[in-house]
Amino acid sequence: MNTLTKAIAITTLTLSSIGLASASNVIVPSDNYVTTKLCVVASEGSKAKLFRAIKKAGLSKHYVTENVKCNEMNLISFIEQYGTNVEKMNNFLTNGKYSNNADVANVAAL
Repeated sequence: MNTLTKAIAITTLTLSSIGLASASNVIVPSDNYVTTKLCVVASEGSKAKLFRAIKKAGLSKHYVTENVKCNEMNLISFIEQYGTNVEKMNNFLTNGKYSNNADVANVAAL
């Protein structure tokens, strides 16, 4: 019985540490620019927070989508690479016109 308890405890600790090791990266702003703050908020995956941040900055969704650069990427690409709730966030920014399918994007570009 004592060996079984130790085995269960070790298994539980191992599984817990795996969960901590696979935690997602946290985006940290490197300056206090409004656009940097927008990038951080966009990567968090909350449409409501992003909407409030855009309005607080006095900008429009269209302007932010077309002009804001995050790590030398447009905001849509930045969210695809670093964000959570990628499809939901990018659909919000593009008014439902976002598609993460590369084939569709290539056909549309032709």
